[in-house]
Amino acid sequence: MPEPTPQPAETPLVPVSQVAPDMITIDGRRYQIEVDHKQAFDRAKFAERYNDILDKYDYVVGDWGYDQLRLRGFYANDNRRANKDQLIRTLEDYLYEYCNFGCAYFVLARLDAPEVKPRRRTRGGSRRSSKRRPTKPYQDKTTQAPTVAGKHAETVAPNQPRKRHFTIRSQETNEK
Repeated sequence: MPEPTPQPAETPLVPVSQVAPDMITIDGRRYQIEVDHKQAFDRAKFAERYNDILDKYDYVVGDWGYDQLRLRGFYANDNRRANKDQLIRTLEDYLYEYCNFGCAYFVLARLDAPEVKPRRRTRGGSRRSSKRRPTKPYQDKTTQAPTVAGKHAETVAPNQPRKRHFTIRSQETNEK
């Protein structure tokens, strides 16, 4: 019986190199290792798990659970457009709530500023759809009078068509 051939290890998607004991480069971007709790940073595993979606964050946090490395991005505290739970000041809450108790983790701080995407300009300041038909203030809208049990609702006065007068009826009971 032929022996199974070993599967090749996943090739990293981005080049990760360690230029100093506390500094790495990821695809040309510099990061500093701020926290390395229980020597959690493993360059080879990090290179396998890193995804380019993490490029937009100011901090990358990696934690180990069940021999799996999980990466999550955080923004700097002064970022006004980020959700509160995405700011680095909520790191301790994230570690308590989503990570195993006492797990090994590391925090990478980005030294180079992330590329800012240009904001789309909006016209007029309104976010509503421009497909609406403009209403003309000089035209009355024509509506049909609502019908109540086959009859039209009576008006209080014929010259005031918008004010309706309804009759309140007593409720019928099913008691016999």
